Amino acid sequence: MKRTLLFLLVAGTLAPAWAQHEHHAAAPAGAGAPATESRRPPADRAWTQQPLLLPGRNPRGERAQALLQPRGITAETVTVFAAEGPAERRKVAYPVSPEGVKIAPATPQIGNYHWVVAREETPGAVKVASTAWYFGNPGDSPKELLKAPKHELEIVPDPLPREHGRYRESEKWRFLVRFNGQPLASQPLTLETEFGSRNSFVTDAAGFATVLFPRDFKPAKEDGEHAGHGRRYGKFVLSAEKDADGKRYLTAFNLSYGEDGDRNRSLGWGAAFGLIGMLAATPLLRRRNGAQGESKNA
Repeated sequence: MKRTLLFLLVAGTLAPAWAQHEHHAAAPAGAGAPATESRRPPADRAWTQQPLLLPGRNPRGERAQALLQPRGITAETVTVFAAEGPAERRKVAYPVSPEGVKIAPATPQIGNYHWVVAREETPGAVKVASTAWYFGNPGDSPKELLKAPKHELEIVPDPLPREHGRYRESEKWRFLVRFNGQPLASQPLTLETEFGSRNSFVTDAAGFATVLFPRDFKPAKEDGEHAGHGRRYGKFVLSAEKDADGKRYLTAFNLSYGEDGDRNRSLGWGAAFGLIGMLAATPLLRRRNGAQGESKNA
């Protein structure tokens, strides 16, 4: 009886840790692992020095266009690639203004992911910022679109999240790094988030790196800027650099990622298991106390 009682109490105590372990074990598997990992608080709103294409203030419900803000890159135009549509609309350059750049899908009826690129070139360097923008109408899969090279050094998601999907904390996702259309083996790849995480990864022989998104969202009550009633999201950027042909190439891919959906659920299940263990142990304690009382009275 003592052993049964001890087991129930231990199970209730360890349940939160068990639930947390089960969550991490369920993360998508992939080859590769982080080479280094560090955590630092953002010094200011400029959380990275890498070039970015960030969403601007888009009108609510607007599907026919989007506003992007280039950061850390000087580009006169931003190029949008589409997976389908008329030939002349599958690659369109949009001018950058002080307010940003307004982009549009190949046609108003075509949606799904479009690939967006800003490029800055000098005699000794090439800098590229890239992102993916989802337009909310049906459209062809971006799988074939991503296969086609668009500039020299590239970071290509493999794959992008599904419709209404998103990268999330604690998940593993693959990215291909290639140069002039060819995979780059043993290429360092750096992940930065707006919450101060900085992780390094290295591509395998086929040019792929498996990126683990850090679990770095603050508790909702401490996160004034991102707190709200819905799911919270943060910004991230992946970057790579390479010297070739007398030039320095820098490429970056940025998008957003969400908080772990099981962040609070795991704690809830742990508390529930703990309560179950306590309730199950109560009759045993009563029997034990009753037996001890009878023994004293005998």
